[in-house]
Amino acid sequence: MKLAIPSQGKTLDSLSNDRFARAELFVIYDLEKNEIVEVVENTANDAHGMGPKVSQMLAEKGVNVLVLESVGKNAFEVLNAAGIEVYLTKKDTLSNIIENYKNGKLEKVENATH
Repeated sequence: MKLAIPSQGKTLDSLSNDRFARAELFVIYDLEKNEIVEVVENTANDAHGMGPKVSQMLAEKGVNVLVLESVGKNAFEVLNAAGIEVYLTKKDTLSNIIENYKNGKLEKVENATH
């Protein structure tokens, strides 16, 4: 199972990025292998409609779970349609966010946060 987090860097010591669709990087972590399997650079740079585009890209990468600080309506709809579960976190290191997810400490999102 693959978990994705918008990130400010490429390692588990990196901090999460609070700008989902505008995050420079997405770290994809395999929960079975307990390792980073891919770091994806966000190359989309449109003025509008970034959330759905980034959500579709994550779906194409086989992501099952997305952990982020906030999610808009259009992005949430694409994530939901793709079957990607969305969880909220506060800014933290990726390693702490992954541990919080594994330990059931994160809130599952049922609707857009903004």
